Amino acid sequence: MTRFYNKFLAAASAMMLTLTGCVNEDSPCPGDGDDGTKVTLQFTVMTYNPAASREAQQSRADGDTTEGSLLSRAGDDCYDDLQGSPAENYINTADCQFLLFDADRKLLRPIFPEITGKDDVQYTYYTIKASITEPYFDEAVKADRDQIDFYIMVIANSHSTGLDGQYPGFTPGVTTIDDIAAQRVTFNQPVGYYLGGPGGEYRPWTPSIDENRLIPMAGLQKFTVSATQLKESTYDVPVYLSDENANGKTIDMLRAMAKIEVIDRIDVTGTFDPASNANRFHVDKVELFGWYNSGTIMPYINNGNWSTAAGEWSMDSSGDVSLPTISPKSGYNFPVTGAQQKTDNFGRPIYNDDGTPLMDDVKGPEITFSEDDDATALRADKCIVWSGYVVEYSKALVGVMDHEYERYPFIEVTVSNPNSGGMDDSPIFKMKLADYSNGQVVGDGIDFLLRNHIYRYEITGVNSEANIIEVGYTVCDWDNRTVDIPTFN
Repeated sequence: MTRFYNKFLAAASAMMLTLTGCVNEDSPCPGDGDDGTKVTLQFTVMTYNPAASREAQQSRADGDTTEGSLLSRAGDDCYDDLQGSPAENYINTADCQFLLFDADRKLLRPIFPEITGKDDVQYTYYTIKASITEPYFDEAVKADRDQIDFYIMVIANSHSTGLDGQYPGFTPGVTTIDDIAAQRVTFNQPVGYYLGGPGGEYRPWTPSIDENRLIPMAGLQKFTVSATQLKESTYDVPVYLSDENANGKTIDMLRAMAKIEVIDRIDVTGTFDPASNANRFHVDKVELFGWYNSGTIMPYINNGNWSTAAGEWSMDSSGDVSLPTISPKSGYNFPVTGAQQKTDNFGRPIYNDDGTPLMDDVKGPEITFSEDDDATALRADKCIVWSGYVVEYSKALVGVMDHEYERYPFIEVTVSNPNSGGMDDSPIFKMKLADYSNGQVVGDGIDFLLRNHIYRYEITGVNSEANIIEVGYTVCDWDNRTVDIPTFN
């Protein structure tokens, strides 16, 4: 029998709780020992909903591009049935928190589910069942109420390797949903690493199940049940909150990061042939300059504007986020490139013998992309996809910062030249992280990067002599997957 024990963080106050949870894959977790009505609930957590995703994509494509949204796009470049890779979908059940709130949005307690099944290939669902004895439900059952409202919040993968993410602090009976979201708890922007330490082979950051490099996620939903349903629930026949035949609801999980894809379609017609690389310009390296050093695990609640059912995160009508959530603790790494005057160990400028500044080429910090085999396999043309994972970004916030270097994000694409005659000739093209229309940059930079979205840049041609790069642009809702989480304890 396998057990996972979760330690949930709390604030420093003695009134706050430090809790250890049970997430069990074989048998029911132990009960809480309270007297009263024991109820068993089942619900589904969704991160894959292709129909809703396509509808949301189309609604954005038809929208007004003057309102700072990301609407200029190659509308046919969002795949109809796109699923994330297993690592992009994966929820580490040992690093997962479930919180139960009453109708007034106050925290009742953490809940600790039992896993009874899951998809071991794509990790598109997890089935969880548990029972709970909770005074809030007991009182409602005794009063024989027809409508019993409550909320469930799910937070996952915040403690993945290198992220140093946090769980929110809370006090049952005091902390509200809004309080938790307003904490804007953060995790570190993941960066590359060296195998075996400094001096080893550099590897860009990519999600990995085996190495516990996972994407933080959060979700929230409001549910309504009756006293009769609760009284009749058993472990074998729980109240199924997500029953499609009974107007059930699901919890939509949002990845707390955006994904940027750069597709190498340079001089490719039809299906990509790897042998053609010997005779064409092709992408060798992709790097992003300009990024925040941390992101927020949960979106900020904006006057109840999430979905009408859940009523929470700052979202648009399609059920996805419409604005970024930036923590005041997050710092922005400006894109630094070019020459800079050298300084000594005390920060004093150094000069040449003739009195001119002693300059040094500087560059960075950068996020290096990697070849994405999973995303490449999903493309009909099999063109190579280079992917990077980044936290949310806000142009409005960056625009008021003081800095002597370039301000807004851009991507550098290093291209191999087939006509170099054996010489090391790899031209570098600078591509603004921006909206593109008919291959041309619109404005001076992208307004924001949003969690749970893919920003897709398709490179169709380059001209090394004129330093021109031809780019197509698409914004898509990130693939979605289903996590079936039946009940809680």
